[in-house]
Amino acid sequence: MRFLIAMMLAAAAAHADPAQPLTNEQAEKIVPRANLSDLTDAQRGTFLAIATDVYNYAGCTETLARCLGKDQRDPHALRMAELVKQLVRDGAQAGAATEMLEKYYNSFDPKNRQQVRSDNCPVLGSGPIALVEFSDYQCPHCAVALQPLDQLVEKDRKGKVRLCSKFFPFASHPRARVAALCAEYARQHGKFWEMNGLLFANQESLEDGDLKGYAKDLGLDGDQMLKQVYSGQLDEIVEKHVREGTIAGVDSTPTLFIDGRVNQLPVKQFYLDFSLDDELAWQADSAWNPGAKAVAATPPATKKVAKRNR
Repeated sequence: MRFLIAMMLAAAAAHADPAQPLTNEQAEKIVPRANLSDLTDAQRGTFLAIATDVYNYAGCTETLARCLGKDQRDPHALRMAELVKQLVRDGAQAGAATEMLEKYYNSFDPKNRQQVRSDNCPVLGSGPIALVEFSDYQCPHCAVALQPLDQLVEKDRKGKVRLCSKFFPFASHPRARVAALCAEYARQHGKFWEMNGLLFANQESLEDGDLKGYAKDLGLDGDQMLKQVYSGQLDEIVEKHVREGTIAGVDSTPTLFIDGRVNQLPVKQFYLDFSLDDELAWQADSAWNPGAKAVAATPPATKKVAKRNR
């Protein structure tokens, strides 16, 4: 049996996509602390391929698969396993998921955080954690992100997180900048979030006539709005956001920063909740710092651990 497990671990370590399917009984022998009964055989194979390649980031400093062994007690391995399971359910391939996980846990290191301001933008909600989003009004992914972000701030984690919205229009989107300027005009008249929702809901209709109509719906003067938009009076605000984003490394939208930590997970409800809980745990207990624990507990010869602490 030990030989069988060793062979399966070695095969999974190669993590060629697609991974070798595993029955639930086989998975229980290899990673007994992980409950994979709700996955398909193919998904269990992908889970194991990831778990044998990525390292755990808390008390246990072995691969996640080894930290899910019956002789281990590290509770963070169980939490990390839930994240891997969700990625697998969402169709992530082994190599891509491993890279995402490494970037995600490395992002908690203070050295990797950006100094992103959260006081020069419209803010939704309140709380100790600042979530800064750089978005483009013609970016379809930004429109999709609107609902889960609102759910996070207004419901799931109300009172724990505040959302700061910043403009990052791309030149390749011809109406994104004009839309951003209209949103800034609305902000100056106390209607930013209402205009923000209308612009994302109508991404295919952002011509001047459409924008005037949205202003009218909000009780704003559409003619005056466009006059200010095209006069350049509002340009500096948008340009300031773009400069901040560029300095912070933004090259796509939506890009989220959680207290300066760039978001590495999909902008979906499960991952937003998971990431925020990790952030709260990190801030409440600095000993959760995976880099510090790995340095203290890992033998110098382990090259993989050194990689994840860069």
